[in-house]
Amino acid sequence: MRRKPAKKLNIDPNQFSNFRICDPKRDRELFDRLVTTDFDFLMNQRFAASTSVLGDLLPQSVLGRAQQGHGLFVDEFGTSLRFPDATFDRVVSVLEKSDPHMKGDQVRQRRGNMLTRFSEWLMEHINEPELELVVDGQPLFGIDFLAAQKVETRPFLTGLVLAGFMDDWPHREAAMYQHKRTFNGDPFHIGGGDILIVDRQNLAQTGLGDTGRIHFDQEHLRTLEDIGVICRDRHAQYSWPQHDQAYFRRSMGDGVCDDMALIGIGANHGYDALLGAFVMDAIDTYDKYLLKLVWGGFDTNLAGRVQRHFNEVENQPLVDDRLLLDLIHFAAKRNDPHVNLSSSHRRLIQYEPHAKVPTLLNHWRFLQGKTLYNIKLGFARVPATEFYPLAAQRLDKAGLGVKTPDFFLGRGDDRS
Repeated sequence: MRRKPAKKLNIDPNQFSNFRICDPKRDRELFDRLVTTDFDFLMNQRFAASTSVLGDLLPQSVLGRAQQGHGLFVDEFGTSLRFPDATFDRVVSVLEKSDPHMKGDQVRQRRGNMLTRFSEWLMEHINEPELELVVDGQPLFGIDFLAAQKVETRPFLTGLVLAGFMDDWPHREAAMYQHKRTFNGDPFHIGGGDILIVDRQNLAQTGLGDTGRIHFDQEHLRTLEDIGVICRDRHAQYSWPQHDQAYFRRSMGDGVCDDMALIGIGANHGYDALLGAFVMDAIDTYDKYLLKLVWGGFDTNLAGRVQRHFNEVENQPLVDDRLLLDLIHFAAKRNDPHVNLSSSHRRLIQYEPHAKVPTLLNHWRFLQGKTLYNIKLGFARVPATEFYPLAAQRLDKAGLGVKTPDFFLGRGDDRS
């Protein structure tokens, strides 16, 4: 007896998941509404930064939340709404409808001007013993606590250089040769990649999609150079929208925990170095969306300029490579104990509920042995009561003892 063909079921592949994939073009009205409400929500949170700077920073946060279905990107039933094809320029084009100040090219230009002005100011004052982190009458990057006191130049620059190179793939690869084992004796491995300048149209025609999700070896990159996707001339000037930066993954796996890196730099080199590393983290954030592109990223480029300056003046770089490789090893997410978070610049300058200092300064309280605010960290919202004890264990394994973390008990408990 001949069987009837099985009836084809028209099943939505997303209906059994806790998220739904959406499209910014197809679901344009929904996307526009969620972008606007999410941006307004973020702008009404408390940050240690000026409103004008936040206006250029937070569209980047909205983009990440749109792509991942975080924040207010949910439907009325609480289902996460993900827009994987959302782009920075689509986000600002929505915001531009209610604020002409938010035109994409203007936002990119302001972000770039801020970075360029800082680098010019820094190189002008690099030989001074102290720095006041105020540029053109405003605290650096609009962050109020950076104007609170002067910093010693060398420690500040040390933190700046360490943070500027810790994402650089050749240095991460060298760290795996230098440090074969984790603190617990397991094989040490870290993921990473290269930021390269690409021709946007040629890259789109390859259909590669997110180049950070697949592995590229040197032969793959040479092929992409040959067909005009990756730009060859490191000294040429490149700009949006013809060109863009793209992250090409060279090694699969987790990278560095930025929070752990900041803590490691602060523990080894002090508060001024912590601030330098934090400033470089800010640069790395703003660098993602500019008009004029810098080969290798603005952060790595600036760190290289600082190192070259000291080579010329003192016949040796400011920061020895061994310090950098030790930092990468210390801060790797898959060192011991494992950590699964990395706070964005936005999170580092935000006052979390019930905290009287932004997250970065809570990290410094930890290094000082002060009572900590029981906040949540990173997009994963890891409780401080889980993260700081892990950080204390890392510091102990690295020979940098720290007081066992103590936390405020609740909203009414303020022993500071």
